Amino acid sequence: LNMVINESLRLYPPASLLPRMAFEDIKLGDLHVPKGLSIWIPVLAIHHSEELWGKDVNEFNPERFASKPFSSGRFMPFAMGQRNCVGQYFAMMEAKIILAMLVSRFSFTISDSYRHAPVTVLTVKPKYGVQICLKPLNPCENGCSD
Repeated sequence: LNMVINESLRLYPPASLLPRMAFEDIKLGDLHVPKGLSIWIPVLAIHHSEELWGKDVNEFNPERFASKPFSSGRFMPFAMGQRNCVGQYFAMMEAKIILAMLVSRFSFTISDSYRHAPVTVLTVKPKYGVQICLKPLNPCENGCSD
């Protein structure tokens, strides 16, 4: 379940850009970052980098999270460091509980009318929504009288 959620967050992070600001002058090699400069971290671009994730970067492949943890800065759906998302652990726990409850009770299929068209407006979301069909795994569980 962790691998599926992480791969979903890699492909469709909660925030496509993370704003940061230099609170002091910073020297990074030959680069000078002056105090007060706004810096935008392109999370979506990092999560979709073929160099970091391989040729199948745009494919849904939860197995890429089966191995050891990644180096810092490669996977950051909730930011990182001191200014990461304060609700990330709650959000992950909530997602796991809800998904576990749903997959234990229903089978899922994507509607034939679904068109994959992600659009980025601060977050990545489906342009036309996601139509899914739910089928109870045990139809008589909710009050059949047999």
